Amino acid sequence: MSSMYKDFNSYIDSAMRTHSGDDLSHYVRYCTNKLFDLTKDPINSEIIKVSQTKLIPRRFYLIKYNYNGNKIWCPILALDYKVIKNKHILYAINLEYLPPKYKKIYFDLIFKTSYDELEKVAKSGFENISGENLLPFDFEFIYKTLKQNGGMNYVITAYDYLKVVDIYQISIKIAPEIIFCDPKRYNLDSMKELYLNLPESEEKDTLEEILELYTELIETYQEDSIAYHKRVANFEKHLKIIK
Repeated sequence: MSSMYKDFNSYIDSAMRTHSGDDLSHYVRYCTNKLFDLTKDPINSEIIKVSQTKLIPRRFYLIKYNYNGNKIWCPILALDYKVIKNKHILYAINLEYLPPKYKKIYFDLIFKTSYDELEKVAKSGFENISGENLLPFDFEFIYKTLKQNGGMNYVITAYDYLKVVDIYQISIKIAPEIIFCDPKRYNLDSMKELYLNLPESEEKDTLEEILELYTELIETYQEDSIAYHKRVANFEKHLKIIK
């Protein structure tokens, strides 16, 4: 286990050769599909569904978030919790907004700073991750390292607790699956299902436009482009179908 945390970059390169023949975009799809398969048949040492009260900072999660009628999956590293003007806010990295090539380098960097602690976290929840210790990263550390390494702090997102509708806690033992998760195709399927079930209305027309733009985003996927992932972030933050 420690080899992953000591040298995450090399660990991912080895996993890519095994599962996708050195093709990073294929590896992203492999990790994504594996993670969503686990949501259907959870392994308690790797993933568990939890309640809203169990969504706390310094853990990895896969959450479904309600953007005012449009519910989409978001892979996150939860960082901080605050109450602002009576709103309960969770600050987190939305991992989808980081280019995969950048993720390899960034998580290699931060894992190396505390690989012994990360190994202890993994062992603390060996049989059931409900007992897994918190990760040794706080908001300030993550914000600073993102900003200093490419100005990527834009990926830190504020989530309204009340709009989180499904939550899966993800173990550090399967860090690649959550870090490289790209749920756009799963989100597109959910949007299409919602579209088919909506009556003819202004909201349905809005969703149809969203579907067209979202499909274009998926078809123009760019694994190493910061500009592309910023576009994804800006697009998803405006997925409202209810005005």
